[in-house]
Amino acid sequence: MGHPGEDCARDPVAAIFSDWEDEATKCSRCGFCQPTCPIYRATGREAHVARGKNVLFRKMVEGSQAVEADLREAYDNCLLCRACTANCFPAVRTDALVLAFREAYAARWGRPFVQRLIFRTLLPRPTLVAMAFNAAWSLQLPKLGGLAQRSGLLGMLNPKLEMAAKLTARPPLPTLRRRLRELPLRPKTPRLRVGYWISCGYNYMLPEVGVDTVRVLRALGAEVVPLDNHCCGLPAHAYGDREAARALARRNLERLGDVGRLDAVVSECGSCSDHLKEYGALLADDAEYADLAARLSSRTRAFSEFVVELDTPLRLGQLDATVTYHDPCHMTARYQGVTRQPRELIARIPGVELKELTEADSCCGAAGSYSLLHPEVAARIRARKADFIAESEAAYVVTECPSCLMQLALGVRERGLPVQAVSTSHLLALALAPGP
Repeated sequence: MGHPGEDCARDPVAAIFSDWEDEATKCSRCGFCQPTCPIYRATGREAHVARGKNVLFRKMVEGSQAVEADLREAYDNCLLCRACTANCFPAVRTDALVLAFREAYAARWGRPFVQRLIFRTLLPRPTLVAMAFNAAWSLQLPKLGGLAQRSGLLGMLNPKLEMAAKLTARPPLPTLRRRLRELPLRPKTPRLRVGYWISCGYNYMLPEVGVDTVRVLRALGAEVVPLDNHCCGLPAHAYGDREAARALARRNLERLGDVGRLDAVVSECGSCSDHLKEYGALLADDAEYADLAARLSSRTRAFSEFVVELDTPLRLGQLDATVTYHDPCHMTARYQGVTRQPRELIARIPGVELKELTEADSCCGAAGSYSLLHPEVAARIRARKADFIAESEAAYVVTECPSCLMQLALGVRERGLPVQAVSTSHLLALALAPGP
């Protein structure tokens, strides 16, 4: 591969790298990224920390290193948590360089068949996704001996399924979308209309969380409108498949239409709410969808962010318990910056003692498919997080992301801790006073 400045129009790899040439040269190789990187702490390998990745990237940009298959391992070992950038004096956007490499690698070597199938065929078609999930869970039945897990089908469809199968022997059916059809969604005197974004994680693996979210929103006087959405596109984006991510965003905008009819679009999945807020930037150069994307981004709120902004008192009963909180990466200051709000909501519950978790904003190791593709490293990161949870002596560890929720639940179970991993909305629902 030549220098990215050489005829980028004919060389897609060079074109990708040319956009990040200046960023790659900012790294001073100081090493401040090392102590904050969860993967480096677990493996001690230089290629797994930002400094190592940035050196390799710069060599590829300068043309002294080709995009070879043996480099993939270094760039696959990234949680995209941005802890490195937050502790970097020149603020090198290493996560963006990782995504650029993944995109360039696919341009050079092709994208795996399973990725293409999921990102470009299944995810844009919710009916097919539902059928695939049902099939995967059917293979999970005891009479088939856990065939879905042994075949790897659960993990291929969604890494969260693989983790969910470790936590429960039975599929969490019916799905959230079906459960919402049976729930009252409109209070007697609605004060506002809220579009409820249904995340894949809660729809298929943790539907009870979504039920709690709707209960809380309704108690706040909101008419809840379940949105006709499919996957937000973050998995495709994280794998460097920018075109698939843009296509999924466009499909969602088509299905949602003008969100001006809604006072807000709310999701209790931190990853979904963060990515929806990025739709405006993702489709900024798309003449047909740019305005719709920007409007959706401006109206999107994380669950706890929305509840605090609404500033409407909830009728909460006593809940005598010590509670600690884990920040999902996509809600930290490194992404949305929704960190004060969930803690404020937890502290409002009478009887609750909120105890700050050590390294609360450090990635738990789930990170989408990372825990599936790198189970040993993810397990070490999970065990470290479980140590801190044990140290807190909390009865509940709260978070606002399905991946984190399952990772934390698995961690406390492996450690044998008497701790429940729950969502912010579930904790509020536990304390919610009876009402209409």
